[in-house]
Amino acid sequence: MKKWSKMGTLVVLLLLAVMGCSKKEQEVLPEDRILMVNDILYYGTEETGPMGDAGSVEGKILSTTEGGAIPEENGQSNFGGVGNPYTFDFGEGAIQVLVGDEYFWFYAKDKEAVQKFLEQAEVLNEVSDLPGIFPCNFVFASGAGAWGTLLTLNADGSFTGGYNDSDMGDSGEGYPHGKHYYCEFQGKFGDFRKIDDNTLSMTLEELTLQPEEGSEEIRDEILHVGAKPLGLESGTEFVLYLPDTPVTELTEDFLSWWPGRYEWDGETEIPLGCYGILNQETGAGFFSDASCKVCGATAVSPQTGVCEKCGVEQ
Repeated sequence: MKKWSKMGTLVVLLLLAVMGCSKKEQEVLPEDRILMVNDILYYGTEETGPMGDAGSVEGKILSTTEGGAIPEENGQSNFGGVGNPYTFDFGEGAIQVLVGDEYFWFYAKDKEAVQKFLEQAEVLNEVSDLPGIFPCNFVFASGAGAWGTLLTLNADGSFTGGYNDSDMGDSGEGYPHGKHYYCEFQGKFGDFRKIDDNTLSMTLEELTLQPEEGSEEIRDEILHVGAKPLGLESGTEFVLYLPDTPVTELTEDFLSWWPGRYEWDGETEIPLGCYGILNQETGAGFFSDASCKVCGATAVSPQTGVCEKCGVEQ
């Protein structure tokens, strides 16, 4: 009886090992790895490199084949790694896939299929107006009240805003109360492209400042200096995240600017709960107020938790 008990235990352990292998990376040489994405087979290499920003991720491995067979459905690999992310193919027939703790380069052999898919996707993913409730206010700030950029974004991509920063310790003749860096600005985002249901890319097409950068004027014993708004001072490629975006899909650097970061345990998959804008060059993160669960407006006060539009406490 004890013999059968031991054999039963062994069988159970073997079954658990087989069930678990789909989630873990199987022992497949880098050059033998294959992943199907958008009906295209990408073949692995030994090349590795940094992934880039969060906007580079297209999806995650959803399933794996048995015995290293060639994948037959999108999101399927022949090396395990279910749940591991992979990046977009930006037109070069190449993607990166997380295997272990490194991102490996995978290449498509059928380059014509890649180009055909990208041409079709470009047409399908064009967006004329931003989805959601606009106009919407966004803030990029230190959190300590020292500086901040406020941006009001409209559905057509046009925006207005202002930037303020103070250094009262930097005084001089005629301005004993220090310096004030500031500007008012207006501009426009365009070329909206849908990345997924919760993410869009957009390009900064116009930006004008008032006053000009570097202009100086002493008023009220303070030196007022024209400056570029932080968060928009460089870079043209931006990403807009909608409130339902899972925070686990966003980078730590971007979330370091997120007002809700102190209430998140860093592991639980929860929605962002507000709109977010990422400057892909600088990593700056603009965030709106939280979205109301009743009316959907991004008007929930972070201090009171009450929606300023419908008056319902969240």
